[in-house]
Amino acid sequence: MTPAQPLDVWIGAGVLALLGLGAALLLLLGEGAAISRSILLRFARIALPVALLLGLPLLVLSRLADLEDRLWQALIAGLVIALGWLTTTMFAETGRARDKAEKLRDYHKALFAEIRDTLAAFYSEGQGDAQAAQLVARMEADESFVPFIPNEVHDRVYAALLDEIEVLPRQTIDAVVAYYSLIASIRALAEDMRSDRFAQLPQGRRILIYQDYVQMRQRAYQLGSYALALIDGYAKGGAPGAEAVTRRFSSPDAGRNARSPGSESAG
Repeated sequence: MTPAQPLDVWIGAGVLALLGLGAALLLLLGEGAAISRSILLRFARIALPVALLLGLPLLVLSRLADLEDRLWQALIAGLVIALGWLTTTMFAETGRARDKAEKLRDYHKALFAEIRDTLAAFYSEGQGDAQAAQLVARMEADESFVPFIPNEVHDRVYAALLDEIEVLPRQTIDAVVAYYSLIASIRALAEDMRSDRFAQLPQGRRILIYQDYVQMRQRAYQLGSYALALIDGYAKGGAPGAEAVTRRFSSPDAGRNARSPGSESAG
């Protein structure tokens, strides 16, 4: 190898490194910066030890003896491949994260709409408690009266998204799953109350079961309101926004400050 060649090699390697650094900076400073930094750190943990173990001995050898041109060419080719892999991985991971974020927003919006409509059906304008009390009073006055319980389905959107429920972040998934689990229990109890066996029970038993049914709907209203607030908080402020909602609902005056569903909207 001629004396000029090492300089040309290092200049070429430097240009490649600068190009790779420029591409990395575009990713590190743009959308998906956190993902790019994570990939770059993982790459550095592997590449730096290898560079130290192989690069330093080669650098010393290049000072003591001429190395084959093919060796330098192989080194440059390896550097190009490594930088290409790094840049490609950053772009691919950033794209996947962007797609997941878009899917998350769509899922949150769909669940928000379904939960909000369900809560409106449960206790429209605060009339649910009064209607339940009137129905219980009628059952107490007429032992032959059996209330008609409609067959309500309030989880079609959730059922469609269930196979990909892991898309939801931890800040909202627990509340959403808890709410829809209660919705499933309410539906199962409603099916029992529509059966002939329920109609044959003594009126006192029917009243107790109906009161349990009403209390479950009230609990679903509370869980649904919490889920709506979490989804709305996440849409507006990400994970910190949802965590702030959790702290607000955990405070002693949460009940006094809670807003009705529908007063918030998922962004």
